Amino acid sequence: MSLTNNAVSDRSDAGSDGNRASDALEAFWARAAISKLEARFALAREMETLPHLPIAQLRAIVFQYRYFTQAFITDLALLVSRCPEGRLRSLLGQLVDEELGEGDPEQAHARLYDRFLESIGAIEPGASPHDLRGSVHPKVRELLADLRDRTINFSPLYAIGMRGLGGECVCGVYFSVMHTHLRRHPFIVENGATIDWKFWDIHAGHADAEHNHLVREAVAELLRERQQADAVDELARGYDFGTSMWDAFWSTLYHHHGARTS
Repeated sequence: MSLTNNAVSDRSDAGSDGNRASDALEAFWARAAISKLEARFALAREMETLPHLPIAQLRAIVFQYRYFTQAFITDLALLVSRCPEGRLRSLLGQLVDEELGEGDPEQAHARLYDRFLESIGAIEPGASPHDLRGSVHPKVRELLADLRDRTINFSPLYAIGMRGLGGECVCGVYFSVMHTHLRRHPFIVENGATIDWKFWDIHAGHADAEHNHLVREAVAELLRERQQADAVDELARGYDFGTSMWDAFWSTLYHHHGARTS
């Protein structure tokens, strides 16, 4: 084959790889559509049960989310360190800064969540992180350790799918649906005016929806640069594991606290 024919063949192969990568990405976005996630979580039996739980069970279940919130912030920071330079890395770095309160620890999202827990009687006001550290459910600790291990040791694309898309993007949808059901609980309805809602205003509001959109755009840009179908596959594997962790986390708490979903 002549040098000219070789060059044409190389361009053709590159174009074919690019088309396959583009098709794979479109298929992934279709499967991971936000509307599908919203429907999935909204119809979950566990979510529908929230308004009907005794207040002690509700407090115990939402309390465990504090550990998920704390672990997510640290994992997101680890993900920044592993991301290639570019738009996605800068965006995730910005999100870490926001999660940490942009320099003000009282505005860190983990602290905001603790203030919500205090206001519904799930933890004592002023309880220190040290006091609360030992209250994590053993299975929750195991799930979070697995997420941390994969964030550090699996491929960067897998970690981006798991903690970027399966964490940041799914988290916003999950919290939005959870917030809707929480608001229907009789205790919450009766005490709504005295509950600290700032965490939920952020994570169940427009800000999180905007973050979801920006992260998805930045991930798409990264994948377009790679032009490799297997890159999308790796991202999808991480995403699937990340979303499965939400299901495992939720089911663990319901089973442990004896909540009935039927």
